[in-house]
Amino acid sequence: MSTTEIDQSQLDVAVVGGSIAGCATAIRFSQMGYQVGIFDKKPMNDEFYKRLCTHFIQPHSVPLLAGLGLVHLTEPAWSVRTKAVFVTPGGMIDGPGGYVAGPPDSYALNLERRVLDPALRASAREQGVRYLDSTMVESAVEDESGWILDTRGESGSQRFRARMVVAADGRRSSLAKELGNPTESHPNDRAALFGYFTGITTREDNRSIFIMNERDLACVYPLVGGRTQLVLFAEKSRVEGWSGQDGRLRQFLQYFDDLADAPSMADAVPESGLLGYTDYPSQVRHPVAGSVPFVGDAALSVDAMSGVGCGFALVTADLLAQSFADRSLDKADLADGLEEYRRRFAEVVRPHIEGIYGDSLVDKNEATRKRMFQTICGNEDLSQKYLSLSGRLLMPAEFQRDLMRALMTRGSAGLRR
Repeated sequence: MSTTEIDQSQLDVAVVGGSIAGCATAIRFSQMGYQVGIFDKKPMNDEFYKRLCTHFIQPHSVPLLAGLGLVHLTEPAWSVRTKAVFVTPGGMIDGPGGYVAGPPDSYALNLERRVLDPALRASAREQGVRYLDSTMVESAVEDESGWILDTRGESGSQRFRARMVVAADGRRSSLAKELGNPTESHPNDRAALFGYFTGITTREDNRSIFIMNERDLACVYPLVGGRTQLVLFAEKSRVEGWSGQDGRLRQFLQYFDDLADAPSMADAVPESGLLGYTDYPSQVRHPVAGSVPFVGDAALSVDAMSGVGCGFALVTADLLAQSFADRSLDKADLADGLEEYRRRFAEVVRPHIEGIYGDSLVDKNEATRKRMFQTICGNEDLSQKYLSLSGRLLMPAEFQRDLMRALMTRGSAGLRR
């Protein structure tokens, strides 16, 4: 959509960034009756979507799709309903039912971004959101009446006014730099490789398998149409020698084939070469800088091994919308809404972050780790809670409390013997 087609009257909400968090935010505020515009520097046609992603929508965020007009994406034609199975140093964690901390029918979705991203953009437009792709926001200046945004698009420079600006412009957020929102960065010891394949026979129950091999994590995600995504989060030194596209692919498949709990790779046919990264530190920013809320990767972009990227994008957009559900965008209400969003972010999202930081490091204390997973696997209630924690349906503090009790009980039993 060209900017020449857009009425330049003042917007209520200007969302900078048109990926998951930006579209979800725009849809929710449009549903509240606001005039909303999305600005994205990329040309957002149906061929544009994120490929470097696990596509695993965790159960805490699946229910949010309905409110965005996307409940149809939970159907088999569009996604695979799945649950997690963890193969750990202490045994297998495989819950027979739902996630215990969620509704009885809680599930995750393997929903590819080639489906989700265009569907979100289409829903935003259907909701009346003004979608300005191929449009760079060059500056955002606040005055007494709101914000002035100077933009440059295919038809040249244009100026827009907005009562509120939302930063949804991703991990490398330009608004964060412009507004002085600092980036808190934490190391990630693992590299990651992503590949898409046909010819792999996955479990009949569509479980997604997460195999802990030493301190690596090998993931098998069944996708629509009999396709499979394989993802390996490995110590950097392990994959550094996998050189050349053919050599990397061959060793990647051999790695999975050597895992006893992974499906056979004998008939695997790659759809394309491997994707990946070697350095991806976790980072988080303040959820509000000045009078601008940050959502999605602009607020936090953490180790993809935790699988929270898409989920946290949807959740932060939802938390922001909830914070303004009974408020206007007048100055006093705006300040109160931003303060509520800051509080909700701290209560709902932030508690998960420290555990993710810890999991991003390659801890060499294998004996302690094995003992922990033996304790989890030997306790059915704790195993179910671990699954719920992995789906972000349970707060880490509750799980840690129960784990410590179980470890102490196990230790005491050992002493009595």
